[in-house]
Amino acid sequence: MGAFLGYLASALMLGTFGMRTMMPLRIIALGSNLLFIAYGVFEQFYIVILLNTVILPLNIWRLIEIMRLIKSVKTAVDQDDVFEALIPFGRRMTLKSGETIIRKGDLSEALYLVVEGSLYVEEAKAELGPGAIVGEIGVLSGKQRRTATVSAKTNCVLAKVSAEDFQRVYFTNPAVGLSLVRLVIDRLIEQLESRRLPEPAATA
Repeated sequence: MGAFLGYLASALMLGTFGMRTMMPLRIIALGSNLLFIAYGVFEQFYIVILLNTVILPLNIWRLIEIMRLIKSVKTAVDQDDVFEALIPFGRRMTLKSGETIIRKGDLSEALYLVVEGSLYVEEAKAELGPGAIVGEIGVLSGKQRRTATVSAKTNCVLAKVSAEDFQRVYFTNPAVGLSLVRLVIDRLIEQLESRRLPEPAATA
C-alpha cells in the first residue's frame, strides 16, 4: 500500500509540470502533498512527512489567493467600480467652459474623472457627465497618444489621475483593470458605430 501511494504521489507531482494554469496546478499539488504524507506514514519516512507538511499550507494559501483573484475579477462589471477605485488618487482641478483638457495626438500622461459639470468629446460628438472617465484609452495605449480632443462644455471639477498612479491601481486591483478594459472596448465600439455611414434610403 505504501509503495502504491508513493507512485501515485510521484505521478501527481510530475503532472504539475504539465499544467498550464495555476488553479489545476495547485489542486494537483495539494493531492500530491497529501499522498506523500500518507506514503511517509506507511513507510515511516519522516523527512517526507516533514517536507510535505511544510509545503501543504503554502499550496493551500496559494490556491485561496487564486480563488480570491478570480472572484474579484468576476465582480468587475461597470465604470462605477473604476471611478470609485481611482478617485482617491485624483488631484482636484477646475476647468472653465470652453477650455480644452485633451488634444488629439498629444502625449497621454494622465486620465480624468468628471466630478462636476460635463465634457465634450469632439470626434465622438459625445457629452460626458459626472462619474465619467476620460483619457483612459491614451493611458492604456502603447503609443500613449490622445485619440480625441476633449473640452469643457460647462464649468467642470475634475480629478486628475497620473499614468503612474493609474498603473499602480491597475496592477494591484485586477477588478479595476478588467472594468477599465471593458470601458475602453465599449468606447471604441461606440466610436466605430458613430463613424459608420448611414444606409441609403430604400427607393420606391
